[in-house]
Amino acid sequence: MGFGRRLARKAVRRATPRSVRRAMHPVRTAKRAVTPKAVRKVSRAVYTVTNPLGAAENKLIGAALGSGHKRRRSTTQRRTRSARTSHPASARSPAGTPMTSTDVRASEAMASTAQLANLMTVQRERFTPAQHPIVPAPSPVDPAPFARQEWQRHKGEAHIWQRSRRKQLRSQAAEHGSWQAASQFDQAQAQQYAAQAQADAWWQSLIRGDSEVLTAVLVAAFADNPAPVVVHQAAGTVAILTVLLPGFDVLPEKKAYVTPTGRLSSKAWTKTELHEVYAGLLGAHLLATIRESWAVAPSLITLRIRGEHTIPYAPAELLFDVTVTRQVGRWDDDSWGSVVLQNAKGGLRRVGKAREVRAWQDVT
Repeated sequence: MGFGRRLARKAVRRATPRSVRRAMHPVRTAKRAVTPKAVRKVSRAVYTVTNPLGAAENKLIGAALGSGHKRRRSTTQRRTRSARTSHPASARSPAGTPMTSTDVRASEAMASTAQLANLMTVQRERFTPAQHPIVPAPSPVDPAPFARQEWQRHKGEAHIWQRSRRKQLRSQAAEHGSWQAASQFDQAQAQQYAAQAQADAWWQSLIRGDSEVLTAVLVAAFADNPAPVVVHQAAGTVAILTVLLPGFDVLPEKKAYVTPTGRLSSKAWTKTELHEVYAGLLGAHLLATIRESWAVAPSLITLRIRGEHTIPYAPAELLFDVTVTRQVGRWDDDSWGSVVLQNAKGGLRRVGKAREVRAWQDVT
């Protein structure tokens, strides 16, 4: 086929709408519909290799008919379609505009960082040490209200012109008010003395480590902990506790990182990173439990703490069983919980190249 004929054919094809061309060639249209795109690409590549002159001629014709502009328009449309596909309508910025994939990954990174920081807050918490309770002394009672009440009851006994009688009644009302106020003040003082004596006795019991008082104090202190704590035994200087630990599911699905170009992004954890972060979370809960025990129970010197992870419909997994003493340890160091789990006998069991956190075999 000559160059001119092909040029004319291309011109006719370009002037004919695509829908008309499809209707004119139903067989070709059906064949194209059932042929996978990857196969069509391979066919074109094979044709270019086996027919180099025809391919070059087609390229020349396309340039003559301005197909370069058409190719650029197709590229723009392709970019638009890919942008719409990669940024679903649900991913929108606070202003309501669609978010790019970079924005989505940056948002995921910030959410991951915030979630992880919130989980690790427990190891930065400080607890006020228990103090000897002091019952405040009562304030003196004002006699004026009682005097006015007494005067209202008796002022009708004298007419307005009976000044001396009314003066006498006012004096009696003031005396009654002073007596009533002193009586109530004495009663309040007696109640304060009794309450202080009871508080002193309770404090001495806590200092001695009486089992009933010590257990009640620990249970009340652990009631609002993010990781529940069970008090098995508490008496004297020793307490045995079990911390019910969270699983891997509380950690964020992805981690934040900065790309080589300086952009904030997110990506999946490696197994090593995931287990390292989880080990740090377990250390944080251990440290918080120890700190709170030292703070609310002055008599305690030794703690045995078991860390268990409960799995639905399965026996509890024992992750650590450690014993610590008040005098040995840098309890103000926020990373000391991880140090204990790493070095103490019965600490975390880390295995394999990824140093996975594994449960101990013996859970008794």
